[in-house]
Amino acid sequence: MLYMEKYTLADVGILITTISGAVVLILGALQKSKCSKINFCCFSCDRDPTLKTDPSQMTPRLPSRAPDAIP
Repeated sequence: MLYMEKYTLADVGILITTISGAVVLILGALQKSKCSKINFCCFSCDRDPTLKTDPSQMTPRLPSRAPDAIP
């Protein structure tokens, strides 16, 4: 019979956080990639990496206010 260690809730939380962080890093790298064909493990994707935006649909960003200098 196999003996399993007892894990605390903190141990499970750290495991879930670590796995989630790894997935986010991989997805971020794939999103920023300029490749048109991506093969990763069992997944493959053909895409057009060029950004196509209509300037009339974009909302202008206001510049952030710099903090006042302390005299």
